[in-house]
This record gives sequence, C-alpha cells and structure tokens, in this order.
Amino acid sequence: MDASSFETIYRGAQADISIHNLTLQNNQYSKSQIWLENGPIAELNSIQVGWAVHPRVYGDSATRLTIYWTGDGYKTGCYNTECPGFIIITRKPSIGSIFKQSSVYGDKPVTFTPQVIQSFFGNWVLYVDDEIIGYWPGELFTQLNKGASPVRFGGNTFMSPDGISPPMGNGYVPIYDYERSSSFLQVKLMNDKYQSIEAETQMGVADSKCFTLISRDYTNETGNSFSFGGPGGSCGV
Repeated sequence: MDASSFETIYRGAQADISIHNLTLQNNQYSKSQIWLENGPIAELNSIQVGWAVHPRVYGDSATRLTIYWTGDGYKTGCYNTECPGFIIITRKPSIGSIFKQSSVYGDKPVTFTPQVIQSFFGNWVLYVDDEIIGYWPGELFTQLNKGASPVRFGGNTFMSPDGISPPMGNGYVPIYDYERSSSFLQVKLMNDKYQSIEAETQMGVADSKCFTLISRDYTNETGNSFSFGGPGGSCGV
C-alpha cells in the first residue's frame, strides 16, 4: 500500500512518518517506509528506509528504525548492517534501535524524518531527523546510480502461513484525523537538479479488504500527506 512517483528521475526523498507500536507473530512483519528503486525486477536496485516490526529479524515486536538494500533483485542485500554494504559514520549508531516514543491513539502523532539523498559522488546518504547516519556506496548498485524511479512511500506487511496478515500502520482504518491515523506528512522528493519538490503521487492499495489509503488536502503544517493502514486479518479470503 503506497503513494508512488514514477514520472522522472529523483535524487532523494523524505517524509515525516508517524511511529506506532504493533504486536506481531514471529513469522510476520509490518513496515512503514520509503522505497527508492530503479531497474527491472530481476535486477532491481532498492533502498528502503523507515520503521519495522519484524520479529524474525529482531526477536521481538518492538518498533525499530530499519533499513534494507538490494542491488540485484533480492538475490543479495540485507537489513541494516547484517552484510557489508551500508556504512555507518555517525558516532551514535541508531540503525535497528527501538524508538523511544511512539504515537498514542487520539494524541498528536509522534514522527521521525528519514531522508535519503544521492550525493554528487554517487553514494546514497541517509539522514534521520537532520542527522547524518551513513551511506550506501554507489558501487553497490547498477541501476540506482542513474537516480531513483520510482520512489514509493507507505507500508507493507508479510502474512503468516495461515493467511493472516498483521496490522499495518497503527492497526486502525485511517480517518480524517491525524491523531487517530498512521500517516506520512511533508512528503517530498529531490529532483534531478537537486531541488526539493512536493511529491506528486499516484495512490495504490494492494488489498482494500484489509487496508485503506486516503489522501489529504495540502496544508502548510502537513504538506503533501496521506494516511493508511488497517487491522489486517484474512486478506483476500
């Protein structure tokens, strides 16, 4: 379930993503993230940044800052720093760490702001809340060195073998109230001239039985934004 931008080449993306706690089974995951991608499926280059609840990776249902990359259609690549690839340069590593705060239903949402920018040297640099965290070297990729297209914002889940999908977002169907919805706010892209622009998005929902996606009117406080999510369950059955 995501909002996507396909029309041109982008050099970066960012958004304010609301943080939520969820409880999952060991063989499920739920993510809210940004994808920067390029290339055909078999050779897909993908950088993914956001939060994830992923018991198989972390051994618990905590909500953590999570990154992922692949340079060859998921044949290789990994989460966080589980394999050589992403290079941490901050003195306070936060990749894989549990968020200290999360949103409470009915209160002002707690957000964080991941930003990924392709440098002039070809590396893809990760910032979180305006602090540089590290970078993916350009040589990891064969397609993203040309820039990203498409860029996607949103969530996805992995269901257990019994066909039960975990919740997405905050686990509730979104409504027109940010305090009761999982949202992406201030959704922005960096164009091929390295100018920050408002994202012009195409909205897509993979499974409307379990999840919902709603666009929001632009305001100075929220910028381009959307809300999404749902309780999961027996999707597609």
